[in-house]
Parts: sequence; structure tokens; C-alpha cells
Amino acid sequence: MKKEFAIASTYVAVALCIVFLWISIASAFDPEVVEANPKLVNLSADWKPPTVYNVTDGVYVAVGYARTNPVLIEGTDGLIVIDPAGSITAAEIVKAAYNEHLDNIFSKKPVKAIIYTHYHDCHINGATVFAGNDSPEIISHESLPEKLFSPSGAIYSPAFPIKTYRSIKMFGMPYQQDPGYYVNGGIIPFVLRGPSGYLPPTITVQDELETTIAGVNIMLIHAPGETSDIILVWLPEKKVLVEIGNFYKSFPAIITLRGASFRNPLDYIESIDKMRGLNAEYLVMIHSGKPLVGAENISRTLTNYRDGVQFVHDQTVQNMNKGLTPGEIIEVVKLPPHLANDPYLQEYYGQIDRDICQIFLQYMGWYTGKSRDLFPMSPTDEAQEMAELAGGVNKLAAKAQDVLDEGKLEWALILADDVLLLNPEHAGARTIKNAAMISLAEETYNAQTRNYLLSEYLEETGQITIPIPTFKIMDENLVVYMPMDTLFGIMAVSLNSSKSLDKDIVVGLHLTDLTSTTEPADYNMHVRRGILEVQPQIPDNPEFTVTAESLVWKHVVIGKLDPQDAVSGGDIVIADADPQEFYNFLALFNLCYAKPIEEIPVYVDIKPCFCPNPLNPKSQGVLSVAVLGTEDFDVTTIDPSTIQLTREGIEEGVAPIRWSYEDVATPFEGELCDCHDLGGDGFTDLTLEFDTQGLVSNLKLDEVAGETIALTLIGSLKEEEGGTPIEGEDCIWVLK
Repeated sequence: MKKEFAIASTYVAVALCIVFLWISIASAFDPEVVEANPKLVNLSADWKPPTVYNVTDGVYVAVGYARTNPVLIEGTDGLIVIDPAGSITAAEIVKAAYNEHLDNIFSKKPVKAIIYTHYHDCHINGATVFAGNDSPEIISHESLPEKLFSPSGAIYSPAFPIKTYRSIKMFGMPYQQDPGYYVNGGIIPFVLRGPSGYLPPTITVQDELETTIAGVNIMLIHAPGETSDIILVWLPEKKVLVEIGNFYKSFPAIITLRGASFRNPLDYIESIDKMRGLNAEYLVMIHSGKPLVGAENISRTLTNYRDGVQFVHDQTVQNMNKGLTPGEIIEVVKLPPHLANDPYLQEYYGQIDRDICQIFLQYMGWYTGKSRDLFPMSPTDEAQEMAELAGGVNKLAAKAQDVLDEGKLEWALILADDVLLLNPEHAGARTIKNAAMISLAEETYNAQTRNYLLSEYLEETGQITIPIPTFKIMDENLVVYMPMDTLFGIMAVSLNSSKSLDKDIVVGLHLTDLTSTTEPADYNMHVRRGILEVQPQIPDNPEFTVTAESLVWKHVVIGKLDPQDAVSGGDIVIADADPQEFYNFLALFNLCYAKPIEEIPVYVDIKPCFCPNPLNPKSQGVLSVAVLGTEDFDVTTIDPSTIQLTREGIEEGVAPIRWSYEDVATPFEGELCDCHDLGGDGFTDLTLEFDTQGLVSNLKLDEVAGETIALTLIGSLKEEEGGTPIEGEDCIWVLK
């Protein structure tokens, strides 16, 4: 029998920042609006408004509050949380939503267990928020701690810089606040960044685990697919199946634009068949929207889904066996109508042509089997040949314009990019490439494709900056749990080959805190003519030996700690050599060391265009505050979620409830609390709105009624911009 879901009728106050992600704000970009495919726009309804669904008795899922949909199970004497969101920030919002909807449930029952369905960051990093002081069991597949840092799949690996950079572009993070550009992430509404609250597993699952937690009978089933460590959560008495990664409302992404480890389509099929065999009456998706209801509906949907995956896999291999290349296979393999029209097989996130290429790669590698592809060329070489064939760079640009006019957008993008490889200042080619990227973004309903195109467009037109991050921005909490093998992998890929090509140096490393653990405490680090070899043993005749705690060594390697500071502070001891030899050894690596961070002073204007700045403590409205952009400071590099407004003597600041980008004011160069009422100056400003009553209450403004006081705005730049703190001041006149 179909059961109606109970829907949360109001938003939680702390989640206002999520609600405002869906509210129109002024665009700082040119053009102000990039139209979106209606199909992708309509998908956003799956997450709007953010809703707590009552799946069945004692089972709830919070949809639209975060990148994932954390699940809450209420037992007789405790709670179970499945996938506690992707950051402390996101988890706090979800927890508040549950408390509002379920009468402060987390204050009435302890959390007995937190279950990770797999290692992806958006499923594990909010654990401390839900754990609180309850000391719950943390349950995962046995391979999760390894997969979290594995080179092939994880972001927290030697590939951290490029995977983080491509994630930022794939999810459209630089412009998520701008509805003129951002729509959604295909299987997610948005990304809420913040610190990690990951907790390591205390119980692990190999194949299956049947257990009872808080009086709830649960079966955990290993079901690899999107990752090899996925576990399903099955509640047999409630007929509820909670799953992630093998099924969501999109054709699956066998590969993502971020980059991913091997995802075997046959694993998807086998795992979905396990799901079908359970005959669930409720299917809860950790990604995508509201749960599915009804055994027949779920069975039909899962059957079509696995058939769609199998069809693409089988037909790809069949045509591969005929000698076709990936490009040729893409032309002939199309889903049959009964699958192509299924709402859960639309290409919102995964894309069939990309999956075909990945399946071919997994079976055959990069080589297509054609002699023409035996000799890989650099993009610049190919561009040079294209230009010569066209009759020169300008003729190639003219051809790019022709194909753009003909609506061949992909070719226009490629040919214009070829011109720019040869002449980066070619204005005509830049205009053509921009037009092609914008048009392709408007046309596609694949969220990954749209977000990546628009990120590259904004980046190349200088409207945003997305530097490739360094290892030093890795979250501190995750660095603590990083295994030494991963760290040495980071060292190996950071070795400067040109500097080390004539070197043969053996250095010993002793990590004092690992002597009584399962990890080795002693290592032989051998830089040998352009490579680093590390063996877990004491070297016989090292040039010198480094002694430190493992976390200190991690901090030095990833750039969180300057080695000279570590040596002078006694955290690192060098034996049998002068410390300079240690510094010379580290200089062979492309490591980025963190220096003491000085705050960036910023111009702040409270109530732009007003002078003075009166604040009525009885107002039920908002206080507008602007961080002003200048020729030397781009406000889009600020992470608005870090901003707080405070005053002297107050420990806790107040966060803005919403923000936007527009030119509203001109910096004032006079004394603090003096002011002017000048408007915009041609530079984009970050405008923020603070709840007036929140300011009055938290900053105790009633105590200074009648006075003019300084308010301090603090925050930081985005992680990819270095995370540097910012600070600025302006004054308000608190009315009596």
C-alpha cells in the first residue's frame, strides 16, 4: 500500500543560507544570465524546498539541505545516522533540520551508530556533529580507511591538487550563489564546503553484517559499483533500502569530469540485482530527491536502470569486438526507447558517450586499434597542423566562426581553442570560443558539462580565478588519519626531476609515535636520479636521519609547517648532519611551505550610500554590509560562508543570512567612524545582509544604545585562494 510522506513545513533558522542558494541575487558576471536547459532546471524541484521526509515509521531522510541526503533511523533507545553529510557546516544544518522537524530528537536520544555507505568525502565529513558526546559506533566497509586515501580513486591522494581543481569546476563551486549561472549538480543540489568531522570506523563489514542497533534490525550488504567499498543498508522489518552510488536519478557516471577510479559497469549490475532481490517497499537515495515507494515501482525502476547499464556495456563491447573505435561506437550505441525515456536514465550527471569511452578504456586501454592513433601528439602540434591546413591561424579562426554560425558548437570550440593555443591573444578566436562554451552550456542538460563549461568560460575571461590547489589545503582532520604510504606517494610525485637527476641521496626517517603501531616507524628515503624510493626499514649508511612525530612530518611534506620552524622548535631533530643538508634535501621537492598568515585588511561599508549608519535595535529587518572591491582586491576570492560580524568584547560573531555581488560603494580613506555616502566605483563589491535582531541579541547592542561603536567583519578567502584571513571595520550608531 502506498504511504504518503510527511513533509517539513518550515525551514530551520540555521539553514537559511541553504534556502538563499535558491534565491535570485545580482550577478557579477558577464553575461549576467546564461540560460539553462529546462530539463536541468526542472530537476532542481527534486531538492526545493529542503524537506525532511518521513519514509516510514522511524525512518527519515533530509533532502535538499546538503550535497547528500543524510538518513536518520529512530530506534527504541537511540538513533542511527547514515552518511552524515560532507562537512561540519553541512552536518550542522541537517542536524538542525531534524531537530526542528522531530522536536529536538538529538537531545532526547543518543546516537548509537553512524554508518558510512562509502568513502567519498560528502558522506563522511560530518560525523563529529552527529556523534557529539555520544561515542557511537562508526560502521563502514573494511576497505574504507584505505580507499579514502588510495591513489586511484580518492581526492586525498597524490592527485589531490588536480582532482580538487576539477571538482571545483565540475560542481560549479565558484558561482553556486549565482542563479544566472548555477542550476544544480545533476545528482546534488549544491556543495557546502567546511571543515571535516570524519571519524574512523570502529566496526567494519566485509561481505554482509546482520546486527541490531537501538532495537532496529539492520543488514549491511557489500555492493560495489561507483566505488568498491559501497554498502547497502537494509531494514528487513521495515522493508526500507538505503543506497548510494549504484542508483540515482541519472544515467550513472562510469567516469566523472573530476576523474575517478575504475568503475566496473558489471559491478553496478550485480549490486542492483542484489537490491532487486530484497523486494523493498521503500528505496531511499542518498543522492537525488525524494524516496521511491512501492515494491512494484521500485522493482520496475531498478530493472530498467540495470538494463540501461548492461545495454551500454554490452553494446560497447560488442562493437569494440567488431574493431570500432570509441568515437565510432558513440555513433551507433543509443538506448532503446523504453530505456531512453525512463526518468531515472536521463543524462543529468553521467553521460553515455563518456561512459562508452571509459568502458573501452577499461577493456582496451587508450589505443583505439587504428594506426593513425599510434603516435600521440601534443595539442599544440595538432593545432599547428590544423592552422597549416586552413591556410594560417587567421584562416583557422575564420573557419571556427563558420562552424559556429552553422551551429556546430563542438567544432567551433575545438577550432577556436586551436587558434588560442597558437596565439593566446587572438581576440576573434577568444570571442568564438566564449560564444561556443556559452551556447553549449545553454544547450546541455548534463550538470557536469554545464558547470565545467561555465567554470572554464569565467576562468578564461578573467571573471574568476581558480588556481590549482596545493597539498597544504588538505583538511587537518583528514591529514591526521592519512597513512604514511599516501604521504610518501605525495613526496614521490612532488620530486623535482630536473633538480634531482644527478642526485643519489639516502636519508633515514624515524617517526617516534609509530613505534607501537601497525605502521612502520622507520623508513629509508632514497632520492635516486629523478625518483624517490621509500622502504620501511632503517637504512645502513644514511646521509643523515630525521626524527619527528608522524604528524609533524606530514605537515612538513604537505606544506603546513616550515621545516626550519620545525627544526628550530625542536619538533624535528637531524642526526649526523647540519640542518642545512636537511633543507637542501627538501629543496629537491616541489613543496609549498606555509608561513605565518597575516590578515588581509579590507574596506567595509555598513549601510552603503548612507552616512552615518544608524541601527534601530527594534528593527525586524536586515543590516546591509559591503566588503568593497578595489583594483588590487577581488571580492569573489572571499568565502562568504566564513564571514562573521562582531565587536570588541564579544566572542561569538554573527553570520550573514545571504549575500550577492554588485558594485554599491566606494572605499573611505578617513578616520574610523567618519564616513561618506558615495556609491559604486566600478569595482564589484560583496554585499551581505545580517539579521538585525540576531545582531542585537548576539552582539548585545542594547547595552550600547545611543553610542557609535565599531563593528569588525572577519572571514577568510576561499580554500583554493589560500584561505587567508580578512578583517575590516566600520561603525554603527545604535539608536535608543
